[in-house]
Amino acid sequence: MKSENSPAAPAVTAEGEAFASPPKRLKYVSVPPPAPGSSVEIAPGVRWARIPLPMDLNHINVWLVAIEGGCVIVDTGMAVQMGKEAWESIERETFATQPVRAVFITHIHPDHSGLAAWLQERYRVPVFMSSGTDDMLRVMSTGKGRPQAGQVESFFQTHGLSDVAQVQPMFNPERFGRMTSGLAKVERHVADGDTLSWAGNEWLAMQTDGHAQGHLCLSNAAARVLISGDQVLPSISSNISYGFHTADANPLGSYLDSLQRLRRLSTETLVLPSHGVPFYGLQHRIDDLTSHHEEQLAKVQERCREPKTAAEILPVMFRRELKGMHLFLAFGEALAHLEYLVHAKRLQRVTAAGITRYAAQ
Repeated sequence: MKSENSPAAPAVTAEGEAFASPPKRLKYVSVPPPAPGSSVEIAPGVRWARIPLPMDLNHINVWLVAIEGGCVIVDTGMAVQMGKEAWESIERETFATQPVRAVFITHIHPDHSGLAAWLQERYRVPVFMSSGTDDMLRVMSTGKGRPQAGQVESFFQTHGLSDVAQVQPMFNPERFGRMTSGLAKVERHVADGDTLSWAGNEWLAMQTDGHAQGHLCLSNAAARVLISGDQVLPSISSNISYGFHTADANPLGSYLDSLQRLRRLSTETLVLPSHGVPFYGLQHRIDDLTSHHEEQLAKVQERCREPKTAAEILPVMFRRELKGMHLFLAFGEALAHLEYLVHAKRLQRVTAAGITRYAAQ
């Protein structure tokens, strides 16, 4: 999501678009990223491991947090053989002396939750997540409560997308099921403000919506460590999507609010993100992400001096041909920006002949 005058379009992944902070804004740790199937201490009581992914973004960082008598796994990777093999290697290296005692899921996306059931069955341990994540996992896995094909078609056509066939597969429960190992039995729903006492350390659960309903970060204020999930990434602007099947009517507003909440943490906080390299400079990164969205909002608002559909806004925000999953995510992000501007009373919805356009107030 660089400016329209940038010479090359940034890379795009299922998590979002490449958007790095300027050099020297962030201070990255000097610890080399661990090889798949190994782990390294990154903070007192926290080990860093990487699980490979079969997608554009080829890894997820997972965290092994010390607990009495072992460790808690934070996030899991996707339910693919390369991920299972990485965990089996970590088991041989680490779990013999630091057994798995629980699995904690930051949010619903399969690279974070996909192996929760597999890990639970393998180690006979409880799984923790927010109630919002649990609810969405059940909808996505079973298909119960998911929109019908006709509803999907109507929604996207209303917003100006003519080729709905490209996004219909994203609503197929079999697609989600292929990336997950089934439904884990959730022993505890972790709510915003809950404190998890692990090995004498207190980890505060902070619900940070926007990228995903029920997304949880974990903050250890005493150690000045933040497990940020996908809410704050060092080189990616996380996808923020509006959809008719989600409860949040203003996900970009929720996301920006959550960034300001995280901004109040210590300036010395070590950020442990789900993708990329751990870093210091949380406030700088939040300021850069916030400014980026403000620039996008200004561009979108300017283009809507004449009424525009979400489909017509896509080339304003994304300077590439979009297909399949990338089209689905980009469309959701365009709608999130448009709906934010409606909630801010900077735009209004105008519906005529079954088509919704966004226009200046």
